[in-house]
Amino acid sequence: MPDRIFLIHGYVEDPTIFDKLVPLLPPADYVPVNLADEFLRWQPINSVDARQVAQYLTNQYKITAEDTVIGHSMGGWIGIHIKQLTGAAVVQISTWTDQEKIKFPTHNLSVLRFFLKTGLTQSRFLTSFFLKQYPFDESTELYAHLLDNANKMSRLYIWQQLQTLFAKVSPLTVQPDLRIHARADNIVAPPDETFVEVPGDHFSLVFHAELVAEPIRTIIGNRPITDIW
Repeated sequence: MPDRIFLIHGYVEDPTIFDKLVPLLPPADYVPVNLADEFLRWQPINSVDARQVAQYLTNQYKITAEDTVIGHSMGGWIGIHIKQLTGAAVVQISTWTDQEKIKFPTHNLSVLRFFLKTGLTQSRFLTSFFLKQYPFDESTELYAHLLDNANKMSRLYIWQQLQTLFAKVSPLTVQPDLRIHARADNIVAPPDETFVEVPGDHFSLVFHAELVAEPIRTIIGNRPITDIW
């Protein structure tokens, strides 16, 4: 079975977030994971957390230690839990291993669920507020597009993502193989651990793709991946 590189996107994103990055990486068997499709396929009945999402994806795609995961934001949080379960190599871009690094007004799921049920989370008012507060001209258009996407998503899917972000999980005993982060990121604070610093903001993989790709090429090149040519 060929070794694979899984691409897991972030909150209210989709796999197109990797479109500028992948062409700069070595040819390989890239597997874009669309979490909206996966949750529809899975249809979990009870509450979820990042470890459960990682377990589902591990089972669904039969992920092993021979595979690699590249995750952006929430996707990197899921990715590190895939490594916890399987030993797969993980590259985290603009993400975390400590949920306290997420810069959000509240991490309280009861409060977040209340806002979601009342419609405030996907309201024009809150969308406008967040957009006005956004400080980066470079990625404003992308950020606005993601806010618009969020307003079109089902409340159930938004709730599943919020749980993936903020539900408490068992402590990690593994670390990512590579952390890439922009220090100016206003969505996720930089790691306390060693990381590769890149320019830009939370969306450096789009607007500074070459600089993000460079350290990833090294990681991929150092792995015994048989299907890279």
